[in-house]
Amino acid sequence: MLPDEQVRRNTALFDRLAPDYDALGFLTLAARSLAAQVPVMPDDGVLEVAAGTGTVALALAQQLGPTGEVVATDLAPQMVAQGQRRAQDLGATRVRFEVADAGALPFAEARFNRVVCASGLFFVPDMAGALREWRRVLRPGGTVTFSSFGRGLLGELPGLWRDALSGAGLRPASPPLGRIPSPEAARALLLEAGFEQAEARLLNLHYPLLSPEARWADIELGLEGAPLHGRGAGEVTRWKEAHLAQLRAAFTWPLTVPVPLIVASGQR
Repeated sequence: MLPDEQVRRNTALFDRLAPDYDALGFLTLAARSLAAQVPVMPDDGVLEVAAGTGTVALALAQQLGPTGEVVATDLAPQMVAQGQRRAQDLGATRVRFEVADAGALPFAEARFNRVVCASGLFFVPDMAGALREWRRVLRPGGTVTFSSFGRGLLGELPGLWRDALSGAGLRPASPPLGRIPSPEAARALLLEAGFEQAEARLLNLHYPLLSPEARWADIELGLEGAPLHGRGAGEVTRWKEAHLAQLRAAFTWPLTVPVPLIVASGQR
């Protein structure tokens, strides 16, 4: 797929996901965990790339003083609009949202002290090029921090849903996690883009699901539910009832599943 076509597809996909994006609990868990790893000073200028609805940006803004600022950018206009509403509801005046491509940022060189990206780099067609762009907008001594997911995300749950779909000749959508499959791969990307003091580590997070219905909500509202998009309500209900029965039979509830989070950082 050509890069421009991938960008268009990503924009349409995340515009569609935007209204319910904040309900995906494992993504919120991962974003907040990433934010806790970012060394923010009160007067920093912070850029969040592929920000979604701004979970990281809003968390980091709480650490800033009157002269600090956070700019949250995303390719999808509906994600940006959702983030703006969140910031307004929370009274987060130091967070500003803009539509921007992660690989072609509309900012001057050496504009920010920190660049952060939560679970978004693997969607960018040219990952190394995007990291070079993030390095360009960093001030000397500034840091980049990004995350990806390691192997085993959500344990056996994705495989059960994949098997259910394959029986009907369907395939679930999923993030291209194989592009950054390990801390070593994340560190290599940073070094390729010219960052110094590059490091990456794996955080083993745990995501609680209270019921099979909670798992179904993650499927229906997220990428995994893409094969159901546009299908009739009756068909979706049949899929739901069948998969809930599978989940009840396969697991003891409530259930806790792994969220292996790769966190990588480097310095300009």
